[in-house]
Amino acid sequence: MQKMKNQIKKWRRIKYYLNYFIILASIAFLVSCVSVDEDARTGNVAPSPELIPPPNFTRGLITRRVAEPLYPLRAKNLGIEGWVTVEFSVDEEGEVLSNTIRTIEEQPEGFFEQSAINAARRMLFDNTRGQILDEIRYVFRYELEEQSSILIEPPTNEVVFRELIPIRYITPNYPNVARELGIEGYVVVNFDVNARGIVEDASIVESEPPGVFNEEAINSAYRLRFEPRIINDDSVRVSDVQYRFDWQLPDQ
Repeated sequence: MQKMKNQIKKWRRIKYYLNYFIILASIAFLVSCVSVDEDARTGNVAPSPELIPPPNFTRGLITRRVAEPLYPLRAKNLGIEGWVTVEFSVDEEGEVLSNTIRTIEEQPEGFFEQSAINAARRMLFDNTRGQILDEIRYVFRYELEEQSSILIEPPTNEVVFRELIPIRYITPNYPNVARELGIEGYVVVNFDVNARGIVEDASIVESEPPGVFNEEAINSAYRLRFEPRIINDDSVRVSDVQYRFDWQLPDQ
């Protein structure tokens, strides 16, 4: 009889401790749930890992000109930063083939793609291989500068504009006959500059003396390069650009 009473006390003691641990576990579970809910409500959640842009892949080409992309106004006013990876082909002269440009990745999506494509069109490489190279990849990054002022969205009819900028100047060759005869002169050339900054449709407007330097002037005009005119983040063609070449003999 006494033995049975001892067993009953033992089981009661075990039951007591089991109930005690169950209560403690329940309290701990409830506290953790409240903490998670509070973090979710206040936004104090662990941030997702930051996406890191991939490196450039230029297949050994040396970049001669990097076109700084224009920061889209909507992204700037919203304080959004990001990057775009574009892929394209480069021709024998190191110029980007516009019809090959495509977007590989954009972070975040919907803000920077067109700006990056326009910038890629204006890039220039030193292509010593003398052949078209495909699958060149370049990353354009968009990072805001720290500032205290608030950016105000401009009126929708406001035009973002940048004028044509010469980036390659050419000294024309002096024709041997003109040099030997001591002839000096000048030529004014008219041409168009396409959206990639390349001269097209060059023609003579004025020359003095007539005909002596015309051929060298046309050849030199086609070797000029420009940063294209930008209107609302788009490269545009410019017609009827006039440029003067001079030929002067050194003083003897």
